[in-house]
Amino acid sequence: MTNLSDQLELIPPYCPNLRCLFHFGTNEKFYAKNGFTITDKAPFRNQRYKCTGCKIQFSSNTFKLDFRKRAANLSEKILHYSLNGMSNNSIARLLKVAEGTVRDRLKNMARQSVLFEKMNYPTKIREDVAYDGFETFTGSQFSPCYVNTAVGSHSMFIYHNTFSPLNRKGRMTFEQKIKNQELIKKYGLYPQSSVYEETIYVMRNLSDLAAGRTLYTDEHKSYVRAYQSFDCLMDLETINSKARRDSSNPLFPINRLHNLYRHFFPPNSERQFLFKSMKLP
Repeated sequence: MTNLSDQLELIPPYCPNLRCLFHFGTNEKFYAKNGFTITDKAPFRNQRYKCTGCKIQFSSNTFKLDFRKRAANLSEKILHYSLNGMSNNSIARLLKVAEGTVRDRLKNMARQSVLFEKMNYPTKIREDVAYDGFETFTGSQFSPCYVNTAVGSHSMFIYHNTFSPLNRKGRMTFEQKIKNQELIKKYGLYPQSSVYEETIYVMRNLSDLAAGRTLYTDEHKSYVRAYQSFDCLMDLETINSKARRDSSNPLFPINRLHNLYRHFFPPNSERQFLFKSMKLP
């Protein structure tokens, strides 16, 4: 909070003392304002508070992402530059900090974003849902995986996602076949029904939240089997897997999300592009 006005409007959500009865939140006013502290960084004055329960003191900075950080007031700038396509190294050079600092701040903000979504997760889904998997690989092409994702048809909000490991498939050279067999002997095979089981898990979680709504999927056999395995309260509609996924296709939201995956996760696309280029003559 670099503005003093923001500090004055702050309502502390809980007491930072782990042993305090007000640590887990309360509707009561558990604090009293207790003057200001002069600092060397903007806004140069920090509002102080005192808990009426445990009597400890804390400031408005206690609830900031930059609390107890040596390089303060950088999170907002780092987020802005990152969303506009700058690499971590470029941001670090611009702000004159270490690349690890940028990486740590982005990790902290990602965790806070997940927490915010969890706390504000809807109790009722009031739109249809598109469901599909994002197939890629982790580490090497011998370890493919499937990221199963359910997305709102209108809001494009990610309601659920799970991870399914896959076994190597497709065309392989003789050397790749030998290596694949060696890996199977050493580590074994992944469960053959991982996509099916994870789809059941997602559908069960969405069934009550989106009762009466339509779940759009492609013609993947595991999706239909999973839907028929229990009494789902959603309606299932399968879309031709070969149909063009433009804005008129109910699966467009999920396809758009997968494009964003490739855009915002460069290591994923770089590995795939590298793998494809290796196959060129």
